[in-house]
Order: sequence, then C-alpha cells, then structure tokens
Amino acid sequence: MRLWPLQGVTARMIALTLVALVVVQLVGYLSFRGEREQFVSRIVTDYMAQSVQAMDRALNLTAPARTEAMVSALSSRIVVFDLAAHAPACDRLTPRSKRLAAAFAERLGVSEARVRVCIGRGLMPGEHDTTQRSVALGYARAPNEWLIVHQRLPGSRDRWPRNALRNTLITLAIMSVLVVLVSRRFTRPLRELARAAERFGRGQAIQAVPERGGREIKQSIAAFNRMQARIDRFVAERSRIVAALAHDLRTPVTALRLRLEFLPDDDNTRAMRATLEDLAEMSEATLTFMRAETTAETTRRVDLAALIDALCEDYRAADRAVSFSPDARVIVACRPTAIRRALRNVIDNALAYAGQADIALAIDTSTATIIIADRGPGIPAADREGVFDAFVRLEGSRSRQTGGAGLGLAIARSVMRGHGGDITLHERAGGGLEARLALPLG
Repeated sequence: MRLWPLQGVTARMIALTLVALVVVQLVGYLSFRGEREQFVSRIVTDYMAQSVQAMDRALNLTAPARTEAMVSALSSRIVVFDLAAHAPACDRLTPRSKRLAAAFAERLGVSEARVRVCIGRGLMPGEHDTTQRSVALGYARAPNEWLIVHQRLPGSRDRWPRNALRNTLITLAIMSVLVVLVSRRFTRPLRELARAAERFGRGQAIQAVPERGGREIKQSIAAFNRMQARIDRFVAERSRIVAALAHDLRTPVTALRLRLEFLPDDDNTRAMRATLEDLAEMSEATLTFMRAETTAETTRRVDLAALIDALCEDYRAADRAVSFSPDARVIVACRPTAIRRALRNVIDNALAYAGQADIALAIDTSTATIIIADRGPGIPAADREGVFDAFVRLEGSRSRQTGGAGLGLAIARSVMRGHGGDITLHERAGGGLEARLALPLG
C-alpha cells in the first residue's frame, strides 16, 4: 500500500523538488559544520594562542599588585581574561578538545598538562545566556596559577535548523507554485491523449490527437494516432468482408429455395428447407450485426433509468412479463440506441427461455449495473462464457421458435464493452439466470 499516492506528475515533481531542497540543505549543513570546525580550530590555535602569549608577557612585566587590573583592562565583551588557581572546568573533555589542547601546547612549546581547552555553552563569565557557545582556554603560568581566556564564538548561536527549515518551506512554496503551473502545461497533451484513448476504447469516433509537447510526448501521440488509424482500417475492412459474404450468401440461398419448389414435398425436402431458412436467418443476423458495428452513433448523456423504463413500457404494451421500478435518475454517457439494442437482446433471451424478466438498476461509486433476472433453466457455469461467442446456442435443435441465430448475447457484449463496460452471467438465488450489464458512470 502506498503511503502517499504520488501518482500525478505534479505531485511527483513537487516531491522531487522537496527531496532536492532537503539534500541541498543537508549538504550545506555538512559543509557549514566542517567550516565551523576549522574556524574554531583557527581561533584556538592562532588567535587565542597569540592572546595568551601576549597576556603572559604583559603579566610578566606588571607588578603583582596590578595584575588583576591588567587582566580586567584587557578583557572585552568578546574576550575575557581571568586568573585562577585551577584549570577551567569542563563538563567533559572531548577528543576534539584534547586535539585542540595538544595543538595549542605545541604552539606554545609546553607540555599538554599545562593546557586545558573547553568548548561548550555558558563558559563566558557573567553571561546570563547559557545558549551562547564559547571557548575557555587555560594555560598554567605557574603552579596554582592559571591564565584563562574566554572567547565567544562569533555567530555561534545554533540557528541553522530553524533558518534552514524556514528557507526550505519558503523555497518549497515558491517552487510548488511554479511546478503546478509548468506541469499543467507540460501534461496537457498527455491528458488529451488519455481522454482520446478513453473515448476510442469506448467505441466513439475521435479525431487525431494534436501532436504537441516534448519530443517523447509527440512520439507517443503520433504512435497513438497511427494505431487508431490502423485499427479503424482493420475494423472497417473486416466489417466490409463479413457483410459482403453475408450478402452474397443470399443469392445461392434464394437459388436453392427455388430448386426446392420443384421437388416433392417429403421429409428430406422439408429438412433441407429448414436448413436453408436457418442459413438465411444467420446471414440476415450477420448483416444486422455488421450494420450495428459500423453505425456511427453519437455519444450523449442520458438518463439510464428512463431509458430502461421506456423499453419496458414497450414490452408491457405487447403484454410481455417485464418488471422494472426506477428509483432515481442515473445519468450516463452512452450511445442510447446501442444500449437499447443490447438490453433488448438480453431481455428477449430471458423471455424466450423463462417467459418473464425482472430488471433492477444498481449504482456504486463508478458503475451502473443493470440486472436482468429470470426463473428459467439457467446456464451451467462452464458454459456461461461460451454463450457470448457468435452463433453459439445451447439449445441444440436450433429451432427458430426457441431462439435466433446465436448473435444476441454476442451483440450485447460487444455493445457493453464498446462503452467501457461488460456483461456477465450469474446464477440467480432461488434458481434461474441473472445477467449483469455494467456501464461506467464517468
């Protein structure tokens, strides 16, 4: 499961921008830390070492009674000198402090035992702000006499996290606005391509998508346009060939019918006549199917409940047992004539085998499902998918009184899938068959 649905290009670009900003801030912080460490080392080993040496020489030339006055006079707000009987107190001596003490001792040419370096907060005498970072460097001038230098680190208040967070948020807000504006323009051709693909997948006639955008996007749109043109040519050619074959079958069927009229009326003649009638019906059904496939009907928004109710009124006017009770308006984008044809085929199938059809309409967040149920003999689970193939009938006699040529369910599925939906068959609770025709609401 995704923690954050970064599925849009805009969201991903904003996330990438945020990651880049965080990485830049992290690199800057690491660089800042390294520079600060070098800065502190230079203060201790260079500036403070010179201050200690100068103060030590000055104290050597000053009378003992005036040493305190000398120390106080040379102190400032940033650098404070002090004389104490012991080394400066540190919370803990870190490896860094020890390294600085060793460098300082080497600079003065004395042993490390005569040097103590403390780095931390609250080391300045009389300082009330305990968050101020400073350095306390102690040098043993003589037994029980330590010269201590307290050095405030300039700009040492550690405001980097707060400032970095503020700068990151401001930069992210500005970049997010720019990313949204740029990505909307960048992804507009992709959205047009997606809408065209959705309409084409539902069987709607579409124009070629304008080729614009980046090079890769143009290549994708051009490939889609070529694919659409090839599919349209293939479907049109297939429809013409099948329609021509079905049409040309009329001539030999008619000729055979005429020849049968000159033969004696016996069982063989009647059987051949029935076979010719089946062949003629299959040809007519095929022509009807091909004409329906090639008809370019405009997609429009209709009230599906009203469409079903009007169709049921036609059946009830013909004294057929069809029931439907619309609850509310259900607006869908579809080709109403094609949907009506699909519904009629399924309802006729239910009436042929059960004598009645109960229709209901179920709605969820994205799909409208038309349920057509009957109390007939049903269809075995193993055969429920095969009945959607063209010219397939489970009733083996192929009698015209019990069914047609076997194209009804094939046409219904073709129509539903052409709208982005589907049709499936299920066993009805209590016996019978239930056909579910799903249609997307979008």
